[in-house]
Amino acid sequence: MEQNGEAIERYSAPLRPNQTIAIFFASSGVLFIDSHFANGISADAELSLDKQRDWAQLCQNSAELACLNEKIYKYERKYRRFFNAAALMQNDFVRLDNARLNTVKLTRCAVRLAAKEFPPPNGRIGLEAQRMLSNMSAGGMAAHFLTIAAMCDRLILIEDFSGAAGAFLLSRLRANALGNGLDTIVCLSPLEHSADRSPQEPVIEFIFIPALKLGAGICNRFHNPYALISALETGCPGKRFEHMRVLRSERFYLKQSEDDIRRRHFLHRAQWELLEEASSALAMREQQLLQLESLYARADSAVNLPMLAANLLNLKHSCTKS
Repeated sequence: MEQNGEAIERYSAPLRPNQTIAIFFASSGVLFIDSHFANGISADAELSLDKQRDWAQLCQNSAELACLNEKIYKYERKYRRFFNAAALMQNDFVRLDNARLNTVKLTRCAVRLAAKEFPPPNGRIGLEAQRMLSNMSAGGMAAHFLTIAAMCDRLILIEDFSGAAGAFLLSRLRANALGNGLDTIVCLSPLEHSADRSPQEPVIEFIFIPALKLGAGICNRFHNPYALISALETGCPGKRFEHMRVLRSERFYLKQSEDDIRRRHFLHRAQWELLEEASSALAMREQQLLQLESLYARADSAVNLPMLAANLLNLKHSCTKS
């Protein structure tokens, strides 16, 4: 299809950038997607590839397939256990720092930023969408820095170790933006979801305001601004922000006690070890998935590929006509 000059957009699997799960043809508005990742999308037409497989060969490897599946689930459970424990420690970080937040200073800073960056209210309430900007990967905590590069010409970064002051400031900026009629994309922190936190108090790590090409977010050991700059230089050569402002969060905190300092150091070491274990579990899961895919790939008949491609083309044309 690309050889015929068709413009194609590719979409990758979560945490697996090398695995394509969907392709979109912009000229005809047709989307092909792996049904495993469709999440309830209602399709006009479906094409099953299972019948093109050599099921006799798969049955011969059924014991190995079952063993690989069990290993995959085992590493997924290990990842969730360690990641959830790290998330609980992040809540401890935030509780410690929330107790010494200077909310008056933070509120004033948010008002000043909103007055400087946002246009006056236009009589409507902005719409909000929630997206994930970062998550755990087999290589550790990762953020989609190129998304920031694509959506922002202006950037406000808040250097904040725990994210407590940054989350407070971003929540106020979000409220101001929506109140001024600006549609806003809110990215919640994957580490700071807890059962005792109400849905009305989202822990925000980044916000985008597309109409202004403006982004604001927290940078710390999970979202390193130097990694952002490096990603821009590698993936978007020539990309330069019109304006980048970095706020230091220390001035928004009251002085902490010696006990709090020791507690923070303990939490930091323990959390880092838990995240390394979670990342290791994802890496092992990735290895088992590759072995599983190789077994299925050997059962795919290469002689059927031209026929499958023709079926995809016919399916595309039928969807276009309908």
